Amino acid sequence: MVFLKKILVTTDLSDFSLAAMEYATSFGTLYTSRLYLLYVLDGREGHHGKEGPPKNEEEARKNLEEFVHANVPADTRITLVVKKGVAAQEVRRFAEEEGIDLIVIATHGRTGLRHMLLGSVAERIVRYSGIPVLTVKPHPFRESILQEEDVEKELHLR
Repeated sequence: MVFLKKILVTTDLSDFSLAAMEYATSFGTLYTSRLYLLYVLDGREGHHGKEGPPKNEEEARKNLEEFVHANVPADTRITLVVKKGVAAQEVRRFAEEEGIDLIVIATHGRTGLRHMLLGSVAERIVRYSGIPVLTVKPHPFRESILQEEDVEKELHLR
């Protein structure tokens, strides 16, 4: 039997990561798990990430607290964590050090050239982590990928 005592959910503070929070809090409730919400502040010199990222760990922690207050039920057992470094490496390192049982991460749904150029933090975590990883597509992507009409058309039901 699988026991999920510690669940790590990652966030970039975007609405995309809310899908991962939804799954993590559901599993957390089911297994009475401790949730860890991890935000990684990019520590690379000269990196200019998405518009308006936190500039330091204190600002990142404040933004993380606001994100939780706005999006996570108040009775959720959650520990907020801010790390500085390369996201995929810091997620794996934290998960191993804390004895995490499951990592939950949202994907941004990038494909093609954009995916090749930007890479994927989720993909690197899945590829190199020894800990099980649940990747979650945000709702808009899940809904746009496969429609009931598409299935019916492919199966020649219409």
